[in-house]
Amino acid sequence: MSFGLLGPIKVWRGGKEVEAGAPQQRGVLALLLLGEGRQVALDEIVGALWGSETPRSAIVSTRAYVSRLRRMLTGGDADGPGGEAEIRSAGGGYQLLVDPGAVDVTVFRQATAAAREAREQGRAAEASRLLRGALALWRGPAFDGLGGAFFEGRRTWLEQLRASAMEERWALAIKRGDCGEAIAELTLATAAEPYRERLWELLMWALDRDGRWEEALSVYRRIARLLDDDLGLDPGPGLRRMHARIGAAANASLV
Repeated sequence: MSFGLLGPIKVWRGGKEVEAGAPQQRGVLALLLLGEGRQVALDEIVGALWGSETPRSAIVSTRAYVSRLRRMLTGGDADGPGGEAEIRSAGGGYQLLVDPGAVDVTVFRQATAAAREAREQGRAAEASRLLRGALALWRGPAFDGLGGAFFEGRRTWLEQLRASAMEERWALAIKRGDCGEAIAELTLATAAEPYRERLWELLMWALDRDGRWEEALSVYRRIARLLDDDLGLDPGPGLRRMHARIGAAANASLV
């Protein structure tokens, strides 16, 4: 079996999708998967699903969701032996035992950590490959379809990890001179998130590496004007350093 949290909550058995139930049942599954084998208290599950507006039936409903998930994981035989994934009662809660490699969030985090190690050891091609594989796991917003403060917080955390991985992939591509794809993607990214200065910095670097230093300097003027007009801010130190470096190189080439 395999489990997807990087998008709508999904379960697959033998490559075929398995019905994982109503949104709150999928929420229970997501909580147990995020526990990575540790005990998740019943109160913790209830709090994540309902927040401060917990109905009297919350505990009974949660236990019913767990029972249905057990049947789903064992192929309908709730009393059968544990297979690739098993929910066990543990203390005042539950734990889901599953191969970490079957959960996309875990695979994503392991791959990005391995990519960081590869980059630090000078293995840029391997780092780039690992990052592409990690980013390909995403099918949409994490926990898509689940609301509440708990899932919003975890979603924000994972989106930050995703953004860092994308920035690192672009930086590796630019460093090796593969700028065309990076420029196209960064142009779209800066339009979607115009106040993320790191994206503009990478776009300037890619344009400069591609021999388009005039466009790179134009990009700086554009983001500087945007920050001033909309937020009353000056460009941050990263953008200023990139502008100074490209400007100095451009002046030297004209001498």
